[in-house]
Order: sequence, then structure tokens, then C-alpha cells
Amino acid sequence: MKRLAGVAFAMVLAVIASAHVGSPNVLFDGNAGPYPVRVIVRPPEVVPGLAEVVVRADAPDVERVVIRPVFWRAGVAGAPAGDAIKRVAGQDRVYSGQLWLMAYGSYSVYVTVSGPRGTGTAIVPVASFATGRLPLSRGLSAVLLVLGALLVVGFLTIIRAASGESLVTPGDVFDAPRRRKANLVTAVAAPLLALLLFGGAKWWSAEDGRYRRNMYGAPAAVPSVAVDASHRTLRLDVHDTAFFRAIFVPVAPDHGKMMHLFLVDTHGMSAFAHLHPSQRDSAEIFHSYTAEVPAIPAGRYRLFGDITLENGLSLTVSNTVDIPATKGSVTPSDADDAWNVAPAVPRAVPGAVDTLGDGYTMAWSGGPTPLAARTPVDLRFTVRDARGAVTTLQPYLGMAGHAVVIRDDQSVFIHLHPMGTVATAAQQIFVARDRGDTTVRGRLNTNALDSSALPDMSAMSMSGALSFPYEFPKPGRYRIWIQAKPHDRVLTGTFDVDVH
Repeated sequence: MKRLAGVAFAMVLAVIASAHVGSPNVLFDGNAGPYPVRVIVRPPEVVPGLAEVVVRADAPDVERVVIRPVFWRAGVAGAPAGDAIKRVAGQDRVYSGQLWLMAYGSYSVYVTVSGPRGTGTAIVPVASFATGRLPLSRGLSAVLLVLGALLVVGFLTIIRAASGESLVTPGDVFDAPRRRKANLVTAVAAPLLALLLFGGAKWWSAEDGRYRRNMYGAPAAVPSVAVDASHRTLRLDVHDTAFFRAIFVPVAPDHGKMMHLFLVDTHGMSAFAHLHPSQRDSAEIFHSYTAEVPAIPAGRYRLFGDITLENGLSLTVSNTVDIPATKGSVTPSDADDAWNVAPAVPRAVPGAVDTLGDGYTMAWSGGPTPLAARTPVDLRFTVRDARGAVTTLQPYLGMAGHAVVIRDDQSVFIHLHPMGTVATAAQQIFVARDRGDTTVRGRLNTNALDSSALPDMSAMSMSGALSFPYEFPKPGRYRIWIQAKPHDRVLTGTFDVDVH
């Protein structure tokens, strides 16, 4: 019985690494047709499971909000009908509801907003994987064991009574022969009941093992560095580790890149690099990438690599790598690579400013800290020129800015854009799926994304006043790197922020 309770309710903590590390919730800031929306999707830890969806529609004339789960294999044509969600009490523009995610893999939540100005839909990609098991306290386990023991004793008592006292006619005596017979029947029933309990425990163990195998396992990333007189070439081999195969289609370009690779030194997190490796080898379950390591100091680094698959699934791989020294000057392998070394980092408090170089500065504009964990926030920063004026930015990889957030113990990583945590390529892939430009296995047809490799910049603000929506998963000290391109060069600002 003790074994049964332990197997049934043991807890395993899984590292969540689907387009993030340790930061499961999905945030999207954008438009559903004529209506600006902010969508937060909190995926379930178990699949099938219920995802919580919160929609803030920043318009007074919204009449209806409908949410719909769309699985990549089925597309919108094979998706269930959407559910109209209700306003949150006391908040006129906030709506909340739940959706069932029934399968493993790539989903999107389609958020359709209707009103007098028309109807529009926002696509919010979500990874659907089992990432945890429900815990049970020791106290409750003890209570269940005691109750189970009482049930066994009670069941045997009923068997004894049914084969003994219940057979005695009124006024007759429950004599020794009848008592021996009842005891014998009870003695025979006890091992049968034990066998039944053992079989139940074995069945539960098998179910638990099947569930464990289907829990999400981040793809393995195996790094190596080759060094010569003037180059440090990083090779990263990525292969699947999940029992059900998380990687089974090729990688699709996101912001025009096959991978976004981030390097952060493990001692102090002062050195940071945002690289874009080229893909050398590709198979359905194996990918190889190479990139030149730029002029960052030698040492041990934590790497995080973001990839988006052709079925709309976004994944993050992670590992550590030792970067050796080199005597030569290293030229980056991609023109959009950017890096920064910041020995001193300002705390994100009102008035905090970081010097970017070329006469530009970046100020924290997000208000007082500490911030609250598990609460949506806007991380705001302002880029100013040498005259102190808010500058106009140039697009960097299709966005006004990029931000990376890492907890000081490196247990949390997220790559943010002003539109949130979602990958633009994943949204485009679901659009391609809806118009018939993908196969049933999730493969993109030829040139399906060629006309939309980068986001549409026509409606995107390029002001130096940057804002990134996020929801910190837990308290602690976090470091934020913000990358922007004020004048033909990518500059990086760095801030530390406290979260309670």
C-alpha cells in the first residue's frame, strides 16, 4: 500500500524549455483586426489539460471575444468551434476563459474579437507538452495509507461476516465449526486481496511510466569549439531526446535566421552575445549549426538556442560551453550578430541609465521596483541620443528591439519582442497552414514563407520608447539585455531588476 501511494503521487520537476527555459506562459501584444489586444496563455502542466486564456481588449466598443484551439495537424478547418469568453468582474476590457489542449505538439490559440468596426483574429502559438506531475504532501500520503489500511481491514471483516455470522439463522449459535469456516474463507480472501492490490500498483506504475516517457524533454544541444590563430568556431549539434519526438520536421527561419543563439558567461553574466549560426546539416531529428564566436572574453558560457520548426513549434536548447582565448581578432559570421561586455550593470530603478556608446543612452522607464512575480508587466526602456532626445530606431531583425531576460541562477531564460514571447515565424506558419501551404505532417510547401520572412513593419512603432510585455515566473534577481539599432549599429543596454 505504501508503494502504491508513493508511485501514484510522487512529483517530478521538469525543466520547461519550449521557446523558453523556466518561463511557461505565453504573452502576445498586437492586433486582432482593428482591435488592439494583449493575450496571455497559461498552458497546462499535463496534456490533455486546460489552458487558461486572458484577453485584454483595449477598446471600448468590443462586443465579443472568442477563443479557439487550433492544432497544427488539423489546421483551422479541422479545429473545434470557438468558445465565447466572459468579461472579468470589475474589469470591463479583460476577458478570461479556458481551452482544452488535447495533444502533444504545436497549437495556436486563435483570438477573434468582434465589434462595430468589424472582426479580426490574433494568432498566439502555444507549445502543448506535459511538463510536470502533481505533488502530494507527506501528511496527505499518511492519511491515505491509514484510510487504505482501514478499507482493507473493513473489506476482510465484511468477508468474514458474510461467510460466518450472516449465515446463522435467528436464535441459532455461531459455533466453533462455523467460526473456523469463516476464518478459512477470510484467510483465502486476504492473499487474493493482496494480489489485487499488487496488480493495481503494477498497473499504476505502468501508467506512470508511460506518462513520464511522454513528459517534455528539451532537445539535446552538444557544443564544441574549434580554435585557430584568428577564429573560434562554435559548432552546435541538436538532436531529439523526447520519447514522442519533439523534432520531426525541419527548422523554419524566424526573423530570417535559422537559429537565434545567446551566450552568457556563467560567472557574473557580464559578457553577452546574440549570434545567428548557419545550418550545416539537417535531418528530421538532427540539426547542426556553426557560428564564429565574436570578441567576447574566454570562459565558461551558458548557451540558449531558439529554433522554430516548420509545424509552428518553437523550442529552446541549452547547455554550457567553454570558450577558449584566441590571439587574433574574430570577425562575426553574420552581419546581424551583436555582443556586449558590461562589467558594471545599473539596477532598474527610476532614473537608472546605461551608456550604450556612440553618444546614445538607455534609461529604465518601467517605474519603481521590485516587480511582482506571476503578474503581467511592461518592461519599458527609452533610448536617447547625445542631445537627450528620444531617438528613432532602425529595424533590427524585423523588430524595433529585442530583449533577453535571464534569472541570476540561469534557471529562467526568455527572448522577448515588443509583441511578446511568441515567434513571428510560428504565426506565419499557422497562416500558411490555413491557406493550404503546409502538408498534413506539418511540412511547409516550397516558398510558403518567402513573401513574409520578416514581420510587416508598416504598423510597428520605431520610437526609442521600447516596451516588452512579460510575466516573471518566480521571485529573484534578473538581468535584462535590450538590443536596439539607433543608427546603423546594434547597441545593447543592460539592467538588473528585482522581482518579489
